[in-house]
Amino acid sequence: MKAWAICVLLLSLFGGPAAWAQNAPAAPSALHVTYLVYSGRPNPTLTITDAKTIRSLQAQLSGALATGAGVGSTELQPVLGYNGIRVEVVGADAEPEYTVKGRFLRSEHRLGAAKAGTPAVIARSSTSASQIEAQLLKLAEQQGVLSASTLSVARKGAGK
Repeated sequence: MKAWAICVLLLSLFGGPAAWAQNAPAAPSALHVTYLVYSGRPNPTLTITDAKTIRSLQAQLSGALATGAGVGSTELQPVLGYNGIRVEVVGADAEPEYTVKGRFLRSEHRLGAAKAGTPAVIARSSTSASQIEAQLLKLAEQQGVLSASTLSVARKGAGK
C-alpha cells in the first residue's frame, strides 16, 4: 500500500489533527495558590493566570512527584506557623491538588481519582519540591501577598 493511502486511512480512522486538538485536555486557565501560614483566619492566596507560568509549575510539580522518593506518611505534622503551600487548578476537579513544604510534596486527587485508578494521595521527598516552594515564595513576595515578617517565617520554616 502506498504511503499516501496509509495516511488517508489513518486520518479517516482517527479524525485527523483537528479531532485530536478537540479531544486533548485544555490547559488550565488558572492556578490557585494558598500560603498555609495562619491558624484561625484566612490564609493568603494568589491566582496565577499566565499560561507559561502555569505550564512550568505543572511540569515541575508532576516531575518532582514522579522522581521523588516515597515517604512514610502522606501528611505533614501540623505546626503553629508555616505549613507549606497548596497549589490547585481552578475549576478542574480531576486535577491533583499539591502541597509543598521543603522536600515534602503531596499530591491529592479529588474527584475522579478512583475512576481513573489513580491513588488518591501520593507523598514524595524531592529536592525539586524545595525549589518549587522557593519559586512560589518569591512569587508571593513579588505580588505582595505575604508581609515581610510572614515571608521571613515561611522561608525559615520552608526547609523543615
